[in-house]
Amino acid sequence: MPQPSHEQMLSFLRLSNEVAKRAMSLGHHPFGAVLVAPDHETVLLTQCNIDTVNHAESTLARIAASNFTPDYLAECTLYTAVEPCCMCSGTIYWANIGRVVYAMTEEKLLQCTGNH
Repeated sequence: MPQPSHEQMLSFLRLSNEVAKRAMSLGHHPFGAVLVAPDHETVLLTQCNIDTVNHAESTLARIAASNFTPDYLAECTLYTAVEPCCMCSGTIYWANIGRVVYAMTEEKLLQCTGNH
């Protein structure tokens, strides 16, 4: 699987932050996820956080699994600012999304917020 460039990764991580800002404007926790096609350029889906059981990453993964084949998703990349939690990681795995790129570990998030 070809790797995205450093610039592409930064661009999509920034986009995930913009999606997270949308979540905040809707009164939700500030998390956002972006699914990018195998060409490392085409944005297929974006999703902001909805609530405590409908995180951005797990919701995006469920929508992706309903709209794309597992083989196609295996070549896609999910971008999110913070490391996905165990619920989201499991959903991403079962959706067969091939790569996840995040900027901050969940441990660092805990240090920054004091909350999980």
